[in-house]
Amino acid sequence: MYKIWKLIFLLYCLLLFLTTQVKAQTSSSCPSDDPCKDKGSAFEKVSCYSNIVSICANQRQSMASQIVYLNTKIELTTAKIEGSKEKIIALEEEIAELSEKIEKLETSLTSITNVFIDRIIATYKYGEQSYFDLILTSRRFADFINRYKYIQTVQAHDRKILFQLQNSKVNFEDQKLLREEKKKELDQAKKQLEKEQLTLSVQKKEKELFLDTTRNSESKYRSELAAAKREAEGIQKAASILSTAGVPKRVSRGETVGIMGSTGFSTGPHLHFSVYNLKESDLNKFNFGSGTENPFNFLVSRSVPFNATSCDDVSPNQKETKSVGGGPWEWPMSNPTISQCYGHTPWSWRYQSGTHNGLDMYDDSNPLIKSVDGGNAYTYRGGQSAGNGVFIFHDNDKMTLYWHLQ
Repeated sequence: MYKIWKLIFLLYCLLLFLTTQVKAQTSSSCPSDDPCKDKGSAFEKVSCYSNIVSICANQRQSMASQIVYLNTKIELTTAKIEGSKEKIIALEEEIAELSEKIEKLETSLTSITNVFIDRIIATYKYGEQSYFDLILTSRRFADFINRYKYIQTVQAHDRKILFQLQNSKVNFEDQKLLREEKKKELDQAKKQLEKEQLTLSVQKKEKELFLDTTRNSESKYRSELAAAKREAEGIQKAASILSTAGVPKRVSRGETVGIMGSTGFSTGPHLHFSVYNLKESDLNKFNFGSGTENPFNFLVSRSVPFNATSCDDVSPNQKETKSVGGGPWEWPMSNPTISQCYGHTPWSWRYQSGTHNGLDMYDDSNPLIKSVDGGNAYTYRGGQSAGNGVFIFHDNDKMTLYWHLQ
Protein backbone atom coordinates (compact mmCIF):
# COMPACT_ATOMS: atom_id res chain seq x y z
CA MET A 1 0.00 0.00 0.00
CA TYR A 2 2.87 2.33 0.89
CA LYS A 3 4.50 1.72 -2.52
CA ILE A 4 1.25 2.60 -4.33
CA TRP A 5 0.90 5.90 -2.44
CA LYS A 6 4.56 6.65 -3.09
CA LEU A 7 4.04 6.04 -6.82
CA ILE A 8 0.95 8.27 -6.86
CA PHE A 9 2.89 11.01 -5.08
CA LEU A 10 5.75 10.81 -7.59
CA LEU A 11 3.32 10.98 -10.52
CA TYR A 12 1.66 14.02 -8.94
CA CYS A 13 5.04 15.75 -8.56
CA LEU A 14 5.88 14.96 -12.18
CA LEU A 15 2.53 16.34 -13.39
CA LEU A 16 3.02 19.48 -11.29
CA PHE A 17 6.52 19.97 -12.75
CA LEU A 18 5.31 19.58 -16.35
CA THR A 19 2.43 21.99 -15.75
CA THR A 20 4.85 24.56 -14.34
CA GLN A 21 7.14 24.17 -17.33
CA VAL A 22 4.28 24.62 -19.78
CA LYS A 23 3.14 27.77 -17.96
CA ALA A 24 6.69 29.09 -17.93
CA GLN A 25 7.08 28.48 -21.65
CA THR A 26 3.70 30.05 -22.35
CA SER A 27 4.56 33.14 -20.30
CA SER A 28 8.00 33.42 -21.91
CA SER A 29 6.70 34.72 -25.20
CA CYS A 30 8.02 37.69 -27.13
CA PRO A 31 5.87 40.63 -25.92
CA SER A 32 4.11 42.99 -28.32
CA ASP A 33 4.48 45.98 -25.98
CA ASP A 34 7.43 47.27 -23.93
CA PRO A 35 7.39 45.63 -20.45
CA CYS A 36 10.59 47.40 -19.38
CA LYS A 37 9.72 51.05 -20.06
CA ASP A 38 8.65 51.76 -16.46
CA LYS A 39 11.82 50.36 -14.89
CA GLY A 40 13.51 53.00 -12.78
CA SER A 41 17.27 52.62 -13.10
CA ALA A 42 19.41 51.93 -16.15
CA PHE A 43 20.61 48.74 -14.45
CA GLU A 44 17.02 47.46 -14.11
CA LYS A 45 16.30 48.31 -17.74
CA VAL A 46 19.43 46.51 -18.97
CA SER A 47 18.48 43.40 -16.99
CA CYS A 48 14.87 43.52 -18.22
CA TYR A 49 15.69 44.15 -21.89
CA SER A 50 18.43 41.48 -21.87
CA ASN A 51 15.83 38.94 -20.80
CA ILE A 52 13.37 40.06 -23.50
CA VAL A 53 16.07 39.94 -26.21
CA SER A 54 16.92 36.36 -25.19
CA ILE A 55 13.25 35.36 -25.44
CA CYS A 56 12.58 37.15 -28.73
CA ALA A 57 15.77 35.84 -30.37
CA ASN A 58 14.21 32.37 -30.60
CA GLN A 59 10.77 33.57 -31.70
CA ARG A 60 11.39 35.43 -34.96
CA GLN A 61 9.16 33.40 -37.24
CA SER A 62 6.98 36.41 -38.12
CA MET A 63 7.86 39.90 -39.23
CA ALA A 64 6.08 41.39 -36.20
CA SER A 65 8.21 39.37 -33.77
CA GLN A 66 11.36 40.28 -35.73
CA ILE A 67 10.51 43.98 -35.39
CA VAL A 68 9.93 43.54 -31.64
CA TYR A 69 13.30 41.81 -31.44
CA LEU A 70 15.06 44.66 -33.28
CA ASN A 71 13.27 47.32 -31.20
CA THR A 72 14.16 45.55 -27.96
CA LYS A 73 17.84 45.35 -28.93
CA ILE A 74 17.77 49.09 -29.60
CA GLU A 75 16.14 49.73 -26.20
CA LEU A 76 18.71 47.47 -24.51
CA THR A 77 21.62 49.37 -26.03
CA THR A 78 19.96 52.69 -25.18
CA ALA A 79 19.68 51.54 -21.54
CA LYS A 80 23.36 50.51 -21.58
CA ILE A 81 24.29 53.95 -22.90
CA GLU A 82 22.26 55.54 -20.11
CA GLY A 83 24.07 53.37 -17.56
CA SER A 84 27.48 54.22 -19.05
CA LYS A 85 26.73 57.95 -18.91
CA GLU A 86 25.69 57.64 -15.26
CA LYS A 87 28.90 55.75 -14.51
CA ILE A 88 31.00 58.41 -16.25
CA ILE A 89 29.36 61.20 -14.25
CA ALA A 90 29.90 59.28 -10.99
CA LEU A 91 33.58 58.63 -11.84
CA GLU A 92 34.18 62.26 -12.77
CA GLU A 93 32.71 63.34 -9.42
CA GLU A 94 34.91 60.80 -7.57
CA ILE A 95 38.01 62.04 -9.40
CA ALA A 96 37.14 65.66 -8.57
CA GLU A 97 36.69 64.76 -4.88
CA LEU A 98 39.96 62.81 -4.85
CA SER A 99 41.80 65.73 -6.51
CA GLU A 100 40.46 68.11 -3.83
CA LYS A 101 41.47 65.66 -1.11
CA ILE A 102 44.94 65.23 -2.62
CA GLU A 103 45.39 69.01 -2.76
CA LYS A 104 44.50 69.30 0.95
CA LEU A 105 46.81 66.41 1.83
CA GLU A 106 49.62 68.05 -0.13
CA THR A 107 49.13 71.30 1.82
CA SER A 108 49.06 69.38 5.11
CA LEU A 109 52.12 67.37 4.10
CA THR A 110 54.05 70.54 3.27
CA SER A 111 53.09 72.09 6.62
CA ILE A 112 54.06 69.02 8.64
CA THR A 113 57.33 68.69 6.70
CA ASN A 114 58.24 72.31 7.50
CA VAL A 115 57.47 71.78 11.19
CA PHE A 116 59.54 68.61 11.21
CA ILE A 117 62.49 70.37 9.56
CA ASP A 118 62.32 73.11 12.22
CA ARG A 119 62.32 70.46 14.94
CA ILE A 120 65.35 68.74 13.37
CA ILE A 121 67.25 72.04 13.38
CA ALA A 122 66.30 72.71 17.01
CA THR A 123 67.22 69.19 18.04
CA TYR A 124 70.55 69.51 16.26
CA LYS A 125 71.35 72.75 18.11
CA TYR A 126 70.74 71.23 21.51
CA GLY A 127 71.53 67.65 20.64
CA GLU A 128 75.11 67.80 21.96
CA GLN A 129 74.03 68.66 25.52
CA SER A 130 74.45 65.52 27.67
CA TYR A 131 72.55 64.54 30.76
CA PHE A 132 75.69 65.40 32.79
CA ASP A 133 75.63 68.95 31.34
CA LEU A 134 71.95 69.12 32.15
CA ILE A 135 72.74 68.33 35.82
CA LEU A 136 75.52 70.89 35.96
CA THR A 137 73.39 73.64 34.48
CA SER A 138 70.41 72.91 36.73
CA ARG A 139 70.24 75.04 39.90
CA ARG A 140 68.43 72.42 41.89
CA PHE A 141 67.16 68.85 41.48
CA ALA A 142 63.56 69.96 40.82
CA ASP A 143 64.83 72.14 37.99
CA PHE A 144 66.68 69.12 36.55
CA ILE A 145 63.53 66.99 36.71
CA ASN A 146 61.46 69.65 34.95
CA ARG A 147 64.03 70.12 32.22
CA TYR A 148 64.38 66.35 31.78
CA LYS A 149 60.59 65.95 31.45
CA TYR A 150 60.51 68.80 28.95
CA ILE A 151 63.11 67.09 26.80
CA GLN A 152 61.09 63.84 26.90
CA THR A 153 57.95 65.79 25.94
CA VAL A 154 59.79 67.39 23.02
CA GLN A 155 61.11 64.02 21.87
CA ALA A 156 57.62 62.52 22.08
CA HIS A 157 56.27 65.45 20.09
CA ASP A 158 58.98 64.90 17.47
CA ARG A 159 58.02 61.25 17.21
CA LYS A 160 54.37 62.28 16.79
CA ILE A 161 55.29 64.71 14.02
CA LEU A 162 57.35 61.99 12.33
CA PHE A 163 54.41 59.57 12.56
CA GLN A 164 52.04 62.19 11.11
CA LEU A 165 54.50 62.86 8.31
CA GLN A 166 54.81 59.19 7.42
CA ASN A 167 51.04 58.67 7.65
CA SER A 168 50.36 61.72 5.48
CA LYS A 169 52.86 60.50 2.89
CA VAL A 170 51.23 57.05 2.74
CA ASN A 171 47.73 58.55 2.57
CA PHE A 172 48.87 61.00 -0.10
CA GLU A 173 50.33 58.23 -2.28
CA ASP A 174 47.27 56.00 -1.74
CA GLN A 175 44.90 58.77 -2.85
CA LYS A 176 47.03 59.52 -5.92
CA LEU A 177 47.06 55.83 -6.84
CA LEU A 178 43.28 55.60 -6.35
CA ARG A 179 42.79 58.68 -8.55
CA GLU A 180 44.89 57.10 -11.33
CA GLU A 181 42.83 53.91 -11.10
CA LYS A 182 39.62 55.96 -11.34
CA LYS A 183 41.02 57.82 -14.36
CA LYS A 184 41.72 54.50 -16.08
CA GLU A 185 38.23 53.31 -15.19
CA LEU A 186 36.81 56.56 -16.60
CA ASP A 187 38.77 56.09 -19.82
CA GLN A 188 37.42 52.54 -20.17
CA ALA A 189 33.88 53.76 -19.47
CA LYS A 190 34.19 56.41 -22.19
CA LYS A 191 35.47 53.83 -24.67
CA GLN A 192 32.59 51.54 -23.71
CA LEU A 193 30.16 54.41 -24.28
CA GLU A 194 31.62 55.04 -27.76
CA LYS A 195 31.28 51.33 -28.54
CA GLU A 196 27.66 51.28 -27.36
CA GLN A 197 26.85 54.40 -29.35
CA LEU A 198 28.27 52.75 -32.48
CA THR A 199 26.26 49.60 -31.71
CA LEU A 200 23.11 51.71 -31.41
CA SER A 201 23.80 53.31 -34.81
CA VAL A 202 24.33 49.86 -36.35
CA GLN A 203 21.15 48.49 -34.76
CA LYS A 204 19.08 51.42 -36.00
CA LYS A 205 20.56 50.90 -39.47
CA GLU A 206 19.83 47.17 -39.18
CA LYS A 207 16.18 47.94 -38.51
CA GLU A 208 16.11 50.44 -41.36
CA LEU A 209 17.66 47.88 -43.75
CA PHE A 210 15.24 45.23 -42.55
CA LEU A 211 12.19 47.40 -43.19
CA ASP A 212 13.60 48.54 -46.54
CA THR A 213 14.39 44.97 -47.64
CA THR A 214 11.08 43.47 -46.57
CA ARG A 215 9.08 46.58 -47.56
CA ASN A 216 6.96 45.98 -44.48
CA SER A 217 5.65 42.82 -46.12
CA GLU A 218 5.20 39.56 -44.21
CA SER A 219 5.44 37.56 -47.44
CA LYS A 220 8.67 39.34 -48.42
CA TYR A 221 10.12 38.65 -44.96
CA ARG A 222 9.28 34.96 -45.18
CA SER A 223 10.70 34.89 -48.71
CA GLU A 224 14.05 36.23 -47.44
CA LEU A 225 14.14 33.62 -44.67
CA ALA A 226 13.24 30.87 -47.11
CA ALA A 227 15.97 31.93 -49.54
CA ALA A 228 18.61 31.85 -46.79
CA LYS A 229 17.31 28.46 -45.73
CA ARG A 230 17.60 27.18 -49.32
CA GLU A 231 21.22 28.34 -49.41
CA ALA A 232 22.00 26.33 -46.27
CA GLU A 233 20.15 23.31 -47.64
CA GLY A 234 21.95 23.61 -50.99
CA ILE A 235 25.40 23.61 -49.37
CA GLN A 236 24.36 20.78 -47.05
CA LYS A 237 23.18 18.74 -50.05
CA ALA A 238 26.42 19.46 -51.91
CA ALA A 239 28.47 18.14 -49.00
CA SER A 240 26.29 15.03 -48.80
CA ILE A 241 26.78 14.25 -52.49
CA LEU A 242 30.53 14.91 -52.36
CA SER A 243 30.94 12.69 -49.29
CA THR A 244 29.72 9.69 -51.30
CA ALA A 245 30.69 10.49 -54.91
CA GLY A 246 33.22 13.34 -54.74
CA VAL A 247 36.70 12.92 -56.17
CA PRO A 248 39.31 15.19 -54.58
CA LYS A 249 41.98 17.08 -56.45
CA ARG A 250 45.16 18.28 -54.78
CA VAL A 251 45.51 22.05 -55.01
CA SER A 252 48.36 24.33 -53.99
CA ARG A 253 48.34 27.52 -51.97
CA GLY A 254 47.19 30.39 -54.21
CA GLU A 255 45.92 28.09 -56.97
CA THR A 256 42.77 29.26 -58.78
CA VAL A 257 39.77 27.09 -57.86
CA GLY A 258 36.90 29.09 -59.34
CA ILE A 259 35.43 32.41 -60.47
CA MET A 260 33.27 34.74 -58.39
CA GLY A 261 29.60 34.31 -59.26
CA SER A 262 26.02 34.66 -58.06
CA THR A 263 24.76 31.07 -58.09
CA GLY A 264 22.43 29.81 -55.39
CA PHE A 265 21.03 32.31 -52.85
CA SER A 266 22.99 35.44 -53.76
CA THR A 267 22.22 39.14 -53.68
CA GLY A 268 24.81 39.65 -56.44
CA PRO A 269 28.21 38.35 -57.55
CA HIS A 270 30.37 37.65 -54.52
CA LEU A 271 32.25 34.91 -52.67
CA HIS A 272 30.94 33.31 -49.50
CA PHE A 273 34.02 32.04 -47.65
CA SER A 274 33.77 29.91 -44.50
CA VAL A 275 36.21 28.02 -42.26
CA TYR A 276 35.07 24.76 -40.63
CA ASN A 277 36.67 22.50 -38.05
CA LEU A 278 36.30 19.37 -40.18
CA LYS A 279 38.61 16.58 -41.28
CA GLU A 280 38.37 15.15 -44.79
CA SER A 281 37.35 11.77 -43.38
CA ASP A 282 34.38 13.47 -41.67
CA LEU A 283 32.91 15.10 -44.77
CA ASN A 284 29.77 13.00 -44.30
CA LYS A 285 29.34 14.72 -40.89
CA PHE A 286 29.36 18.24 -42.36
CA ASN A 287 26.82 20.59 -40.80
CA PHE A 288 26.39 23.96 -42.50
CA GLY A 289 25.28 25.70 -39.30
CA SER A 290 27.94 24.53 -36.86
CA GLY A 291 31.68 24.09 -36.42
CA THR A 292 32.68 27.38 -38.06
CA GLU A 293 35.36 29.85 -37.01
CA ASN A 294 35.99 33.48 -37.88
CA PRO A 295 38.03 33.48 -41.13
CA PHE A 296 39.86 36.65 -40.01
CA ASN A 297 41.67 34.47 -37.46
CA PHE A 298 43.29 32.47 -40.28
CA LEU A 299 43.83 34.98 -43.09
CA VAL A 300 47.07 36.96 -43.20
CA SER A 301 46.91 40.51 -41.87
CA ARG A 302 46.16 43.24 -44.42
CA SER A 303 44.16 46.45 -44.91
CA VAL A 304 40.78 45.72 -46.46
CA PRO A 305 37.86 48.00 -47.42
CA PHE A 306 34.53 47.28 -45.72
CA ASN A 307 31.15 48.31 -47.08
CA ALA A 308 28.90 50.36 -44.83
CA THR A 309 26.56 48.00 -42.91
CA SER A 310 28.91 45.06 -43.60
CA CYS A 311 29.69 44.48 -39.91
CA ASP A 312 28.51 45.58 -36.48
CA ASP A 313 31.78 47.46 -35.83
CA VAL A 314 31.81 49.30 -39.16
CA SER A 315 30.12 52.66 -39.66
CA PRO A 316 26.57 52.11 -40.95
CA ASN A 317 26.85 55.23 -43.11
CA GLN A 318 30.13 55.01 -45.01
CA LYS A 319 32.78 52.67 -46.35
CA GLU A 320 35.80 52.01 -44.11
CA THR A 321 39.26 50.52 -44.52
CA LYS A 322 40.50 48.42 -41.60
CA SER A 323 43.45 46.18 -40.87
CA VAL A 324 42.22 42.63 -40.24
CA GLY A 325 43.58 39.12 -40.20
CA GLY A 326 45.96 37.32 -37.90
CA GLY A 327 46.84 33.98 -39.46
CA PRO A 328 49.08 32.35 -42.08
CA TRP A 329 46.62 31.87 -44.98
CA GLU A 330 46.51 33.85 -48.20
CA TRP A 331 43.29 35.67 -49.06
CA PRO A 332 40.97 33.93 -51.55
CA MET A 333 40.70 37.10 -53.65
CA SER A 334 43.38 39.57 -54.81
CA ASN A 335 41.76 42.84 -53.73
CA PRO A 336 38.57 41.98 -51.86
CA THR A 337 35.98 44.30 -50.34
CA ILE A 338 34.06 42.84 -47.40
CA SER A 339 30.29 43.01 -47.84
CA GLN A 340 29.36 40.95 -44.77
CA CYS A 341 31.39 39.89 -41.74
CA TYR A 342 31.35 36.72 -39.69
CA GLY A 343 28.91 36.49 -36.77
CA HIS A 344 26.13 38.95 -36.09
CA THR A 345 25.75 41.59 -38.81
CA PRO A 346 23.07 44.07 -39.92
CA TRP A 347 22.01 41.42 -42.46
CA SER A 348 22.22 38.27 -40.34
CA TRP A 349 18.50 38.39 -39.43
CA ARG A 350 18.01 36.36 -42.62
CA TYR A 351 19.67 33.29 -41.16
CA GLN A 352 18.03 30.82 -38.82
CA SER A 353 20.84 31.10 -36.27
CA GLY A 354 20.77 34.90 -36.39
CA THR A 355 24.46 34.92 -37.35
CA HIS A 356 26.46 34.77 -40.58
CA ASN A 357 28.84 31.81 -40.58
CA GLY A 358 31.42 33.14 -43.01
CA LEU A 359 32.74 36.17 -44.87
CA ASP A 360 31.12 37.67 -47.96
CA MET A 361 33.54 39.51 -50.26
CA TYR A 362 33.87 40.66 -53.85
CA ASP A 363 36.56 41.90 -56.24
CA ASP A 364 35.19 43.59 -59.35
CA SER A 365 38.64 43.93 -60.95
CA ASN A 366 39.71 40.30 -60.51
CA PRO A 367 36.98 37.65 -60.00
CA LEU A 368 39.37 34.70 -59.66
CA ILE A 369 39.02 32.65 -56.46
CA LYS A 370 42.18 31.10 -55.01
CA SER A 371 42.85 28.41 -52.44
CA VAL A 372 44.03 30.00 -49.20
CA ASP A 373 46.36 27.05 -48.56
CA GLY A 374 47.22 23.66 -50.00
CA GLY A 375 44.73 20.82 -49.61
CA ASN A 376 42.33 18.36 -51.19
CA ALA A 377 39.59 20.13 -53.14
CA TYR A 378 36.08 18.77 -53.83
CA THR A 379 34.17 20.71 -56.51
CA TYR A 380 30.37 20.80 -56.65
CA ARG A 381 28.36 22.12 -59.58
CA GLY A 382 24.67 22.41 -58.81
CA GLY A 383 23.88 25.10 -61.37
CA GLN A 384 22.49 28.60 -61.15
CA SER A 385 19.67 27.88 -58.69
CA ALA A 386 21.35 25.27 -56.46
CA GLY A 387 24.78 26.90 -56.38
CA ASN A 388 28.37 26.04 -57.26
CA GLY A 389 31.25 25.74 -54.85
CA VAL A 390 34.47 24.13 -53.65
CA PHE A 391 35.24 22.37 -50.36
CA ILE A 392 38.99 22.26 -49.56
CA PHE A 393 40.41 20.15 -46.74
CA HIS A 394 43.73 21.37 -45.35
CA ASP A 395 46.46 19.60 -43.42
CA ASN A 396 45.58 21.38 -40.15
CA ASP A 397 42.14 19.63 -40.01
CA LYS A 398 40.36 22.76 -41.25
CA MET A 399 38.02 22.90 -44.22
CA THR A 400 37.41 26.03 -46.29
CA LEU A 401 34.21 26.57 -48.28
CA TYR A 402 34.02 28.75 -51.40
CA TRP A 403 30.42 29.30 -52.54
CA HIS A 404 28.37 31.18 -55.22
CA LEU A 405 31.00 30.43 -57.87
CA GLN A 406 30.24 30.67 -61.59
